[in-house]
Amino acid sequence: YYQELQEAARRGPFGFPLLLHAEEHEDLVRAEVLSILDHPLKAFASAVTDPASWCEFVPLNLNVKACTIQRDAQGTLLTLYIGGKTYLAPEAASPQPYRFQVQARRSRYVAVSLNALQGLLGTKAHQLEFEAASVDRRTVVALRSSYQQSAASKLATAIYLATVGRDKVGFSREPGGPEGQARFVKGAQGIIERNLMRYYLVLKAFLDTQALPESRRFEARLGTFYDLMERYPAQLHEMERAEYFDIKRHERENQIRLQQTVGPSRSQPTGH
Repeated sequence: YYQELQEAARRGPFGFPLLLHAEEHEDLVRAEVLSILDHPLKAFASAVTDPASWCEFVPLNLNVKACTIQRDAQGTLLTLYIGGKTYLAPEAASPQPYRFQVQARRSRYVAVSLNALQGLLGTKAHQLEFEAASVDRRTVVALRSSYQQSAASKLATAIYLATVGRDKVGFSREPGGPEGQARFVKGAQGIIERNLMRYYLVLKAFLDTQALPESRRFEARLGTFYDLMERYPAQLHEMERAEYFDIKRHERENQIRLQQTVGPSRSQPTGH
């Protein structure tokens, strides 16, 4: 993808090397984001293959209220606690457990997957896949998401799109705007694109701050992720900076407490 991404940096809508694609085919929902990051692969390969690191950056996402790690005979279980964008205690959120697996870890390539047979609202076959490869001392990253919809999830999506999500847009463009101009997609495709873009941006915020002293990383990641979202206000602006920081600080405290109740992780979350 390297040459294609370099071309996207020159001609694409983002102004830097990034490609975003989403599709809905019958019950299957799939999305993919590709990018080039100015970090050597070695700098973060050890981090992204450690599930504890995922619990450091995924909860930056507005809809993730906490993240915990448990280990059993089958391997590592990473549980995300999903809720609305406002503050929510993890006990009131919906837990979504994933099997965390390192698919490959080599000097120039790393791959990680999160899989869940069952999801919220009866959805199935959830997959979140991350790949990274070293090219010219930079890193090409691919983040892919897919799941099977259910009747309940389709109904919930329809209600959302008819109410609070009515005017929200995605990143792709389609014909039909004024004077024949392209306009941002809406509907289910817009939801898919926004969700995956947030996951990509939390990963980027994590990598952009990984070199900082550990005691400074959490606050720096909050600021970096918020600033990245604000580059795309039409798609990703949800609240003011102070409110976001306040919510995530409280949810961070909840996560540390929750992890202590389910057992130790290999690297415990640090305070802010």
